[in-house]
Amino acid sequence: MESIQYINELLWPGIVGRLAIIICFVTALGGCLAFFKASRRDNARWNRISRVYFGIHSASLLGIIGLLLFVMITHRYEYQYAWNHVSDALPMRYIFSAFWEGQEGSFLLWLFWHMMLGGVLLFRNDKWVNVVMAILLAVQCIVVSMLLGIYFTDVAKIGSNPFLLLRETMDAPLFNNPRYTELIEGNGLNPLLQNYWMTIHPPTLFLGFASVTVPFCYALGGLIKRDHLGWLKPVMPWALFSAGILGTGILMGGAWAYEALSFGGYWAWDPVENMSLVPWIVLIAAIHGNLVARKTGYSVRMTYAFYILSFLLILYSTFLTRSGILGDSSAHAFTQMGLEWQLVGFIGIFTFASAWLFFKNYKHIPSPQQEERLPSREFWMFIGSLVLFFSAVLITFTTSIPVYNKLFDLAGNIFNSDFSHLHRTAPIEPIVHYNKYQLWIAVFVALLSATGEYLRYREPSWASWKKKFAINIGVTALLSTGLTVLLSMWIDAQAWQYRILLFCGAFAVIANLNYIITFLRGNIKEGASAIAHLGFGLMIIGILASGLNKQIISSNVFAQTGLLDGIDPRSHIYLIKDRPMYMNGYWVEYVRDSIKGNTREFLVSYKRINEVQDTVERFELRPNVVFNRQNTKLEATNPSTKRYLDKDIFTYVAALPAEQMDAETAKALNDTMKYTRFALIMGDTLRDEDFRIVATSVSIDPVHQEYIHEPGDLAVQTTLIVKDLETGTEHTASPIIFLRESLVYGIPAQVNDLNIRIRLSQEAITAFYPRDDQLPYQSYKMRQGETIKVSEWDIKLNAIDREASHPHYVAQDEDIAVNAVMDIRNGDKSYTARPLFYIRGNTPAHLKTYLPDAGLHIRFENIFPQSEEFEFSIAETEDPLPIPLEMAREVARDDIIVLQAIVFPGINLFWLGACLMMSGLFLAMWRKLKEKQAIQ
Repeated sequence: MESIQYINELLWPGIVGRLAIIICFVTALGGCLAFFKASRRDNARWNRISRVYFGIHSASLLGIIGLLLFVMITHRYEYQYAWNHVSDALPMRYIFSAFWEGQEGSFLLWLFWHMMLGGVLLFRNDKWVNVVMAILLAVQCIVVSMLLGIYFTDVAKIGSNPFLLLRETMDAPLFNNPRYTELIEGNGLNPLLQNYWMTIHPPTLFLGFASVTVPFCYALGGLIKRDHLGWLKPVMPWALFSAGILGTGILMGGAWAYEALSFGGYWAWDPVENMSLVPWIVLIAAIHGNLVARKTGYSVRMTYAFYILSFLLILYSTFLTRSGILGDSSAHAFTQMGLEWQLVGFIGIFTFASAWLFFKNYKHIPSPQQEERLPSREFWMFIGSLVLFFSAVLITFTTSIPVYNKLFDLAGNIFNSDFSHLHRTAPIEPIVHYNKYQLWIAVFVALLSATGEYLRYREPSWASWKKKFAINIGVTALLSTGLTVLLSMWIDAQAWQYRILLFCGAFAVIANLNYIITFLRGNIKEGASAIAHLGFGLMIIGILASGLNKQIISSNVFAQTGLLDGIDPRSHIYLIKDRPMYMNGYWVEYVRDSIKGNTREFLVSYKRINEVQDTVERFELRPNVVFNRQNTKLEATNPSTKRYLDKDIFTYVAALPAEQMDAETAKALNDTMKYTRFALIMGDTLRDEDFRIVATSVSIDPVHQEYIHEPGDLAVQTTLIVKDLETGTEHTASPIIFLRESLVYGIPAQVNDLNIRIRLSQEAITAFYPRDDQLPYQSYKMRQGETIKVSEWDIKLNAIDREASHPHYVAQDEDIAVNAVMDIRNGDKSYTARPLFYIRGNTPAHLKTYLPDAGLHIRFENIFPQSEEFEFSIAETEDPLPIPLEMAREVARDDIIVLQAIVFPGINLFWLGACLMMSGLFLAMWRKLKEKQAIQ
């Protein structure tokens, strides 16, 4: 294939992109060394060189991103990345989502945020900037290596280059064609990811991941410079920003799961969710250790360790999600891309370097010999940090079970032994498993976050302070007990463990509110920690309210037992279109559905009633289901939520008829049906003992929500009126059949109340699209505005339209094409015909209009400019064509959905608490920056 001269391949973006990746890697490496030199010697020459390196590195990185976006936006499918992630049909608003859908794109996003953070570091230019930038560029260098795409063998490589050509990644006969680029189409963005959350959640989360690197760099900088206290102050705003933005990214993921996924909640303890949460927990522990270290000199070692661990856990999270190791246990993990050992090396390099620096400096890191006093704030903050770290350890241990099993398998291969008996099994019910342990973590953290605000660093005068402390804690405990009793009337906390947690949540809320009002006198600017802790308490109450009080209202056991196999009537409700069904205080009705692309949206109407059956409220929800790119299989079902101040009503479509969920199932079911043939002439009636069918019209330009016309289609649609003789109800059935690229497709029509399905037979194509040489064409010349008589039809040439269009016409650049617009009448019957005449390459051609109801075929044959005449050929079929139809009886209904509706009381307390937590972190960051500005 290398000797083939490919036509229309755009190679320069790939060539420039590959060169830019090499430059990006080399300048990251050079910049790392230059910044390190500048940090050691602190001279102007190395400062200047290091910044030049960073500037070139940044420009090359932006060039890589710009080139890859250009390849994707212009649909250059000769590039594997564009072919894999975009398509002609992908809306432009999802181009960024498609960019970071792939692993290479997400690495570039990570690199981009490192670059931006590096720019901010250089702008702030504190005395730590050179050593911090040296470590940041060392990280950047290794991340860039993930894009190098250097292959040693088929399985050994360094990085995966995003500018690989499609023909470089697969061996297919297609690439023997020099014009293969004209024959390929992009796969497009995964339908599950075509959501606005995919546009905002990943960049926020990756900014959080990238920002964790900066505290890590400061920590290593402190170890390298052996200034074990000096780095604690400048790192603090960065750590608070990182915790705030990473926490926001995690919350966005929870909101995405709640709003757009169907597992019925905002957190499922999925392994990938866990491994984004764990670094955040350790980072929060590090921040508390940092506060203690700055105020008292205690916990410096712990602060070092936690900042380093938070970054290493980001790398470990990257390995878990990108190695394919979680493929069987998480819906969010990437598939393997052959970089597993490179990721292990990434972790190993920084783990070894961090451990070496830490233990080399261990004895020199300040550690006061005097123990912290029990009543002091630093002691309980130290305990709180350990509790948070213990939480992270528990989550990581269970999440890493697939890793342990892989290690046992690897050891078995090395020692030629079977260690499979040592495999651990992941929890069958992960939510129950994690909640069982994390509940007590939440209890301790809530208590510590409540009482810690009232304690003072070093506690110089506990004897005089303890009375005031006891009064505040006692009053708070008393108020919290009362609030817990009130909340227990609302929240169904029957288990004693939940009541303890509820009390602790209330205690955290009351204590921190009291601190803000009594001690800070409402000065919110000074209350960042109290606001964050108040948010944590509200989160606990919201979690308990929405979790324990969660009520599945989609239930009507009496009316629905046995209606559908495999569906539990205690938690799901079976809806027939246009037939309201009662469920737990609501009348709910499946009104209609619509299809747009590969998404099918359902309109579900709710009517809430009171005890006397009066309507209290009406509203509509629009859950949807998403099919794969080929529209052949159901991929996901997305909920729709009615929001109130005190609750949410969460609704999703749990199931559809089997044939609507999978094309293969539909084909298998259709093959089992027994169809009988019949034919109808327009206006004729087929009579049956239960119904009668009348053919009212036939069209070759179908209109149907499941049919999208493509140029070249030969299509037929008939409209039938089916009357139920028992009820007198009339139904409209409009089956379609069409020929596309030598394949025949059918869209049958179903009358569910009569359990019949009607389809057009394949003979309809040949019947309504006869060969022109078999038709009795007559030639006519007409001027614009002239009317001619053909049998009983008056045909008037109204206009010549230069905006040419025709169902079978595909325009080319140099075409000359026009439509004749003709008005055709016979009594009260009227039609419009638009035959097409065009010249392509000096050769005249035409595309006819066929009017099945009138039996007319009209061709636009020629134009005579001098006489201003137009020539047409018109053929008329003498007898109405019979419409070949087939009908199956005893067909299962296809106008049903299975719905689940869940009420989440108090869920807004969770979101409010979460927002307050993040606000507290950002407020603390702002305060630290203001303090620094005041000092300067």
